[in-house]
Amino acid sequence: MAQLIFTARAGGSSTVDYSSLNLGDHVGDDRDLVAQNREALRKLVSEERLVFMNQVHGDTVIEVDESVNSPVTADAIITRTPGLPLVVLVADCLPILISSPSVVGAVHAGRKGVLNGIISKTVSAMRALGAKDLEAKIGPAICKACYEVDLEMYKAAIEQKPELSTTLSSHRLDLTRAAKFELESAGVKVSTLDICTAHNANYFSYRRDGQTGRSAGVIVL
Repeated sequence: MAQLIFTARAGGSSTVDYSSLNLGDHVGDDRDLVAQNREALRKLVSEERLVFMNQVHGDTVIEVDESVNSPVTADAIITRTPGLPLVVLVADCLPILISSPSVVGAVHAGRKGVLNGIISKTVSAMRALGAKDLEAKIGPAICKACYEVDLEMYKAAIEQKPELSTTLSSHRLDLTRAAKFELESAGVKVSTLDICTAHNANYFSYRRDGQTGRSAGVIVL
C-alpha cells in the first residue's frame, strides 16, 4: 500500500517569508536551508532519496526509476519502483497523489494543468503500465472563494472546462471540483483534504503572500 504525505509550513529551518519547512529551491530561499528541509523530508519517509520535478505548468508525464536524475522537467511523474518517493511542490496549485497496487504518481495541477489535461494524461500513463484500482488524494490547495481571475480568463477557462465555473460576477475558478470531476470520470476513486492554502496560514500561498515557500505532496510505492 502506498505511503502518502502532505507537508505544511512547520518543522523546517527556513526563516521570514519561507518559514519554516520550505521545500522549493527556486523561490529565493537560502539553498542550504532548503537542503536541510529536504533532508528532513527524506528522513520522514525513510527512503534514500526523493525525486522532485521542475514544474512548468505543462502536460508532460514521465515515468521515473532509481536511475533518474532529480529534478525531472515535468508536471507529473509516475513510477513502478518501490521505495522511490515522488514529490510535487505547491503553494496554491493542486497536489494530486494517485496510487495503485503497482504504480503511483504525483501531479502538479494549477489552472493551466487542469486545462491542458495533465490529470487525465497521468491516469492514462499509469494504466498503460498496468495500474488498476486507482485512488487519488487531492491535498491542500486554493479554494474557489480565493481564486479570482480576470473575466476573460474565466470565460475562456469555463468554456473549456465547465466544472471550473462559479459565477460570472465573481469569476473565480474551482480547481478542486474540476480535478475531482476529471478523475471520477476516468474511474478513479477520489478524496480531498479540503484545506485552502490561502485561508490557512499553516500553508504556503503564493496568491496570499507573493514571496513564499513551497509545500509538498509525497507518494511512495
